[in-house]
Amino acid sequence: MRINYIICFLILTIFSTVNAQSKRQFIKVEVPVIEQKLNELVIEKLNSKKNNGCLKYKQNGNVEVKYCDNNSEDNYVEYDELGKIKDTEIIVVNKFTHNEEFYILINPKESKTLTLYGFPLKIENSNKYLVYNNPSTDIPYSIQILEMKNGELKKIDEILYPIDITIKKVLRVDKSEIFILDSKNQVWKTSINK
Repeated sequence: MRINYIICFLILTIFSTVNAQSKRQFIKVEVPVIEQKLNELVIEKLNSKKNNGCLKYKQNGNVEVKYCDNNSEDNYVEYDELGKIKDTEIIVVNKFTHNEEFYILINPKESKTLTLYGFPLKIENSNKYLVYNNPSTDIPYSIQILEMKNGELKKIDEILYPIDITIKKVLRVDKSEIFILDSKNQVWKTSINK
């Protein structure tokens, strides 16, 4: 019975996300847009060591979370700790599979993790961050928008771009809109959900 509730919840979540994405409009912009600077996060090295191919972390002081390598042909995965985001407790782990790469942000004090499609970039003079994906051919381009509050990064929106728009770079993120430059040097804007 409990599994049925979980399945129903997941289906409703997926449909609501797809529905919100289908209502999102992408408008071509003809006026110049002032570009913002995007800065890489500063990562401080930790001295964690893999034990039997596993990275282990304590959350809330007692719950242990493991990220273990798997070298099998069918389920290949490798984890590499990058370190801790400066001035936070957030640990960054790089996850590799045969075809994809992810970044896992681990907040040990809050017992929370966040999986991202790319490495977060800080938007100048703000507490917001962007994550671009580098998709394989059958996955659309997307941008995840994160916000840092009280030492924790939270995802506030994910924008899936139509197949005919190939992202070259993000130009600007305002409170309610994002402006991107595509591979044809056209500027597009769309709204940000809050």
